[in-house]
Amino acid sequence: MRANNYFGAQARGNHVREWLETHVFAGVQFVWPTLLWLTLLLPICAAVFIYARRYERTSAASIASSVLVLLGLTFLVLAIARPKIQISLPMPADQVIVVMDISASMQADDVKPTRWAVAKQTLTSMIERQPKDVRMGLVTAAATATLVVPPTTDRQALIDALQTIALQPGSAIGSGMLIGLAELLPSAGIDVQAVLNDALTPNNQTRQPSWRPDPNVIRAPGSNRSAAMVLITDGDANMGPGVIEMAELASQFGVRIYTVGVGTARGAIVSAEGISQRVQLDAATLSEVATLTAGAYYEGASQADLQQIFTAVQSSLAFEKRQSVEATALLLIGALVLLLSGMGLSFLRAGRLI
Repeated sequence: MRANNYFGAQARGNHVREWLETHVFAGVQFVWPTLLWLTLLLPICAAVFIYARRYERTSAASIASSVLVLLGLTFLVLAIARPKIQISLPMPADQVIVVMDISASMQADDVKPTRWAVAKQTLTSMIERQPKDVRMGLVTAAATATLVVPPTTDRQALIDALQTIALQPGSAIGSGMLIGLAELLPSAGIDVQAVLNDALTPNNQTRQPSWRPDPNVIRAPGSNRSAAMVLITDGDANMGPGVIEMAELASQFGVRIYTVGVGTARGAIVSAEGISQRVQLDAATLSEVATLTAGAYYEGASQADLQQIFTAVQSSLAFEKRQSVEATALLLIGALVLLLSGMGLSFLRAGRLI
């Protein structure tokens, strides 16, 4: 019978402790949570104090001193249980993927000297001016998309790779965005081959896609604070997955896309493989991509535009690291201040500490 009483009391104590941790101290962890039962003694102390002073005249000073002492005892009991709180620390950006359009339309000279020259200058400035702890990767998109440089902090490797890139026929911007997303989100399970195969299938818009993102990992647009994509292009795409379709996919993973339009609405005549055609900047598509993903669209890539891109990308790429910090010392200091204040006020009022 004695053993049953012991274990019953212990179980009740555990229930009390769990209730306090769940309802009163939610978000706070304790090194010695079993000592939280001491908080149940505080109402008893308050009742005994009130009973002992039942014949005394109450005043604002006496009430204030009593409240201060009681709060001090509360802080003291909590400090004994050694509380630990979670704080969020701002951390630098994780990674940025740049998708660069290297299709033949980028040789147009409606921006001087050519769209390609301006695009390379834009990307070079971006590489040089990003903080050292930001990892940058480079994907190129022509008839196919290629991961040229995985995310790295080696700025010179990115610049050297950029100098070796040549323009090619075809424009699969959507494929470049897809490859970039898969590299940014390796744990998302993006089936790149399935998406590319769907884009090659005739009338693919009338059939169910072979792959869809897991509903459990879908996030609000722009909510991914550790990764972003910068798309530098004239917006002219003629193969691969749709640009808007890939923007919607990025939006489902919370990845922001900052689009940089290179070219003009008037466009220019470009000859490729014996065919001449006018190529124009598709600002509407690039603006829609930015809107869908909670990014931003910049046209022209002037120095002012570049600075806005840098600022926007950096401000969106701050994520939080949660760290546990013990708050025992703070509570002890608070308890000491409250107890001394309460007892000092009582001493000045009635010539006694309590």
